[in-house]
Amino acid sequence: MGLFKPYEAAKPAETPETTSPSPVESLKTAPAKKSIPTPTRRQAEEARRQRIQPVLTKKEAKVREKAATYKAQDDAMTRMNARADITLIRDWVDRRWSIAEFALPIMLLVFVGLMVATNFAPTIASYSIFVVYGIFLLAVVDVLWMWIGLRQQLRTYFPDETLKRKFSFAMSRAMMMRRSRRPAPRVKRGSPWVWPNPEDKR
Repeated sequence: MGLFKPYEAAKPAETPETTSPSPVESLKTAPAKKSIPTPTRRQAEEARRQRIQPVLTKKEAKVREKAATYKAQDDAMTRMNARADITLIRDWVDRRWSIAEFALPIMLLVFVGLMVATNFAPTIASYSIFVVYGIFLLAVVDVLWMWIGLRQQLRTYFPDETLKRKFSFAMSRAMMMRRSRRPAPRVKRGSPWVWPNPEDKR
């Protein structure tokens, strides 16, 4: 015990051993160097312009141009359909039972029957040609009769508007099947003619 050995030399205090870091740890703690040089001001400006207005390939430019064309056509069609005179034409056509609407499907059926009947009944096939011509003639008369009444309505409600291209628009809509017309019809077939339409006041 220490009480009986006062002159015993004290042992020196142990000092903690300092270990040098391993090469792997020194690599981890070392600051990382830049692998890409800092872009110059000119390069940064070119990169910014590329983000704002990228340089497109021919294929990408063609796709973008086509999309812009379709959008312009849709916008023009939307503006045209919103006009009051075009709305009148649509309502006038949609309220009628039109022969022209069914002319094309009927003629297609007659042509199919003609091709089938040519080998079995040539006489019937020869007469079916006159049926096709008769349906076509009735469709033309129906469209002209429709235009006579429509032109009077346009002159009454829109005297300052030109009739240019109004006939072609009315004829193309009259020849479409009712379900395929766009915008969709809002008046029923055979309904009495009322203008302005009460729906326009809502």
